Amino acid sequence: MRNGIGDAHRIDPRKDFDVAIIGAGISGALVADALIETGKRIVAIDSEEPGQGSTSASTALLQYEIDTNLTDLAKEIGPERATRAYRACADSFTKLERRFPELLPLADYERRESLYLASDEKGVGELRAELAARRAIGLNCEWLDSAEIQRRFGCRSQGGILSALGAQMDPLKFTRALLAGCIRHGVSIRSRTAVSSIEEAGGEFRLALRGGDAVTAGDVIVCAGYESLKFLPRDVADVDNTFALVTEPLDEPAVAAMPLIWESARPYLYLRATRDGRLIVGGADVPFKSVVARELLLPKQVRKLAAGYEELFGRELPPVAYAWAGSFARTRDGLPYIGPVPGMNPRLQFVLAFGGNGITYSVHAGDIVRAHLEGGAHELDDVFGFERLLGEGGQINRSDSRQTGTPTRIVAS
Repeated sequence: MRNGIGDAHRIDPRKDFDVAIIGAGISGALVADALIETGKRIVAIDSEEPGQGSTSASTALLQYEIDTNLTDLAKEIGPERATRAYRACADSFTKLERRFPELLPLADYERRESLYLASDEKGVGELRAELAARRAIGLNCEWLDSAEIQRRFGCRSQGGILSALGAQMDPLKFTRALLAGCIRHGVSIRSRTAVSSIEEAGGEFRLALRGGDAVTAGDVIVCAGYESLKFLPRDVADVDNTFALVTEPLDEPAVAAMPLIWESARPYLYLRATRDGRLIVGGADVPFKSVVARELLLPKQVRKLAAGYEELFGRELPPVAYAWAGSFARTRDGLPYIGPVPGMNPRLQFVLAFGGNGITYSVHAGDIVRAHLEGGAHELDDVFGFERLLGEGGQINRSDSRQTGTPTRIVAS
């Protein structure tokens, strides 16, 4: 065994499958698990080891709180859809816990409160309005003034929203455990195998793999994080770099009860505690240029994270044990794009669980994908689906292979 996945069962000599999932991170694993009951032959293909991409870089603050405030999202997509988006994120905790009661303890999963801090005086007004909007749709949260925040959590802020609902986990442990279960149920895993193109003709997809190999599948689900964008003919998200650090363990009882913390500023500082008493601090986001540029920025951005922590808590950051950088995509409204793309073959679906709620969104992705794979629809299509883009310039793809009958070839850069 390596990484919790049996190596002997990872490569399947077959070349034809019913479903090919591109990406074996947490999103791909959740989708694979959701499709097992269909009885279809499934392969998950990843350019790295399973979970070693964005999943391993995630700081895994699980929140129902979308990066776009409820008050702003209501203006963007309408109050009714904004309400359903927030409630879907809130429902993801119960959904996750009911679905994986045995796996979550292996991934250090635990419920935590979430503290949303006002970064300045303007933020106080925005968050008070946000509190009223959340309460109006039944979300359990309360306002804390600066004195209460200082007394309970040691933070310096003019006020903030404390939400009862939140959680944290080790996403890499969870992904590995989930994929191990998928393998036991017949799912094939191909690691260190990049997909260079997706070609569609004759009712099937041919996935060309770098190195000259290929597999065919009746349905394809792209769950490759920000790298999924290269399989779309239109930009639907921006890619940023984010930075994070983890401290040495602290001998402080208060750390054990620390909530998930984030700010109203954009980009925002965010942090949480681990089960063994460490602090994970993240943020200092900048636009993506290249992986090399991202890694060169790491020391500078870690200093910014330390300064942000010191400003918030009025004390020096504890000794840093490790720091890392990662890249993530974000959409204009902060919501994901999950499902088929208008103007493209409906049997090619995407799970673009972008932004700060990637894991929360991915909990729903399997059900959405399965509904479309089986020829139906899902109640969250108008909230989490690509249909939102139709009001931003029409079809994503100018040609529809279903109407023309011509082959579609999508080449990764």
